[in-house]
Amino acid sequence: MRSRYQRWNRGWTVADGLLSSSTDVRAVMAKHALNARSYSPTALQTFARCPYRFFLHAILTIAPRDIAVAIDDLDPLQRGSLIHNVQFALFTHLRAESLLPVRPGNLERARALLEEVMVTVTARYEDELAPAIDQVWKNAVTEIRADLREWLRRMSEDASGFVPRHFELAFGLARGADQGEADPRSVSDAILLDCGIQLRGSIDLVERHPSGLLRVIDHKTGRNAGVGEPIIEGGKSLQPVLYALAAEKLFEGDKVSEGRLYFCTSNGQFSEQVVALDQRARDAAVDVATVIGRAIERPFLPAAPGEGECGPCDYRTVCGPYEEIRSARKPQGDLDMLQALRAWK
Repeated sequence: MRSRYQRWNRGWTVADGLLSSSTDVRAVMAKHALNARSYSPTALQTFARCPYRFFLHAILTIAPRDIAVAIDDLDPLQRGSLIHNVQFALFTHLRAESLLPVRPGNLERARALLEEVMVTVTARYEDELAPAIDQVWKNAVTEIRADLREWLRRMSEDASGFVPRHFELAFGLARGADQGEADPRSVSDAILLDCGIQLRGSIDLVERHPSGLLRVIDHKTGRNAGVGEPIIEGGKSLQPVLYALAAEKLFEGDKVSEGRLYFCTSNGQFSEQVVALDQRARDAAVDVATVIGRAIERPFLPAAPGEGECGPCDYRTVCGPYEEIRSARKPQGDLDMLQALRAWK
């Protein structure tokens, strides 16, 4: 009852999340500073959605319990994982046969390789997932095959001059290129960006232009929810900027022109979000690092969700369904930096 009273109180209290001026707590949180340990862009994106969600997900690494259930249909994560595995295997085969870039003249051979890869990868997934309804699984695979064939066709018509060079370029991850799961240029250490973030992750695709320019692409299999031409989309879309900055560190001496999200399925309408790596993008990365860094240092990581963020949140059972209403009763001046980050487009 005391905790519930504190949570609905007009002031911020320790019942609202991780809010403490304790020296011991600050010492523990210092180990989680942005330059003290590595974070993925996906983990950092949760901060703008809700600081407490960031604390639970990225710092405490609490995840929903896995419950074994019969697979009726692919969920978005399984679908995305399957597509990424097919793309990586396909790019590896295309490079081995000197078929990059894919052009109309070698498109048929590329399609044949795609079919070979689809058979191999989907058979492995079918063994692992053991789908309960065979026809539903076959329908899902058919949809994925159609999307990837269209993605390949569009790739063959790309007249930008950029050529795929590196696939699943990993840094700061346990998996290695020696296991065939990442590009040979992958590194085991995380990358410390100039903005102060120690970053880990895996870049889906790095392309090189004959002029020497590089561009970084992250493939997405969901819907494109971006409006206009966002840079960091209120702190909720950090991969284009942060991965482009990471590529600068990995390829010193080369110029990275942009980072982009490519929604490579019919669900995403094969659309793109392109972020030029200009001064504004660099400023956005600095602001992200400043806001999250100070929140960790204080620490001040309350349950203060953005609009509509509680619905799909995995931690709703922890907080309850009223966090938007409850946090709106608190002193909003303490959330100025968070709101400034959310105002970034």
